[in-house]
Amino acid sequence: MANAEKAVSADRRDVRRQQLIEATISVIGRKGYAGTRLADVASQAKVSYGVVGFYFRTKEDLLLATLQWLADEYTNVWREAVEKAGPSPVARLRAIIDADFSPRIASEKKIAVWYAFWAEGRTRPKYRNLCAQLYNDYHWQVRTIIEEIIEQGGHEDVDAHQVTVALNAMTDGMWLDLQIQPRDFDREEAKKAIEMFLGKVFPAEFGDREGS
Repeated sequence: MANAEKAVSADRRDVRRQQLIEATISVIGRKGYAGTRLADVASQAKVSYGVVGFYFRTKEDLLLATLQWLADEYTNVWREAVEKAGPSPVARLRAIIDADFSPRIASEKKIAVWYAFWAEGRTRPKYRNLCAQLYNDYHWQVRTIIEEIIEQGGHEDVDAHQVTVALNAMTDGMWLDLQIQPRDFDREEAKKAIEMFLGKVFPAEFGDREGS
């Protein structure tokens, strides 16, 4: 079956790679990082072991491609949300918060995979560097928006860096809640908690959820 893959079009190969990456996410979500084998991925994707080997020479190649795909998806989702939100920095920040807790991003399965990769990042520089780049891009975008809110609202006493770090920590903590207690996790309540925090820092801008 692997030989047959050589004859397929480039578009079809892209579809197959995506299929294998999604299968990897599902397997890691069930079995964890250490318990994931290429044979498990092949079974999940309903292809032969040889097909997996055709697209990814090693398990590490597949796992790194999976992490890159997750990072790209996350970045694309929040950037698209920011673009659709319009010029208001308050609306753009709310769009990022909404994206962070959307089912597409904050699913139990994907959060489990993120935590698996974060744990492995301690000993795997490629994972650590990729995650660090993602964090820095996100941090810069959020901080830039918060700086706009500070300037427009005259909040000279507010430190944009501190607010950004706190906001990121709250999101990470709530993702952990989703991982530990998925049945009890409420996305809307999570967003309301973040709104409450932002309302203390920027009462005029975030005191009313309907504001912009």
